[in-house]
Amino acid sequence: MALRSFLATLLCASALAACSTTQASEPLGATCDQFRTTPVVEQSDVIAAGADVKIVLCANPSTGFSWDEPQLGDGSVLQLVDRTYQAPDGASLPIVGAAGGEVLTVRGLAAGTTTLSIRYSQPWVGGTKGEWTYRLSVTVQ
Repeated sequence: MALRSFLATLLCASALAACSTTQASEPLGATCDQFRTTPVVEQSDVIAAGADVKIVLCANPSTGFSWDEPQLGDGSVLQLVDRTYQAPDGASLPIVGAAGGEVLTVRGLAAGTTTLSIRYSQPWVGGTKGEWTYRLSVTVQ
């Protein structure tokens, strides 16, 4: 009976360990207040190959600004797998003019270190470029 309990515990621990290597780590990114304090935010993270990481960046399309395409240093180490806009949270109605968030999801592909860089700009000719910059250094193990 003790052997059966031990094996069951070992099996559960192994299953939990396997899940933890593929779950997303804590969200990274920056709020509007952080960008107002410093227009360049730099962070770093260490992830496992196959793991996803969410990056949430302040965004407010009603201002005419948007996040440019993310630039990846080494596409064989890190891959952009999803990019969505998260509207501001209004209980029953959207909050007109309020900031939401640009949510980037990246996946570690292979061992190595690389960077992701993205700029917040007005995309039209003559628009403000690089109002804010976000850089993430990622080490994939």
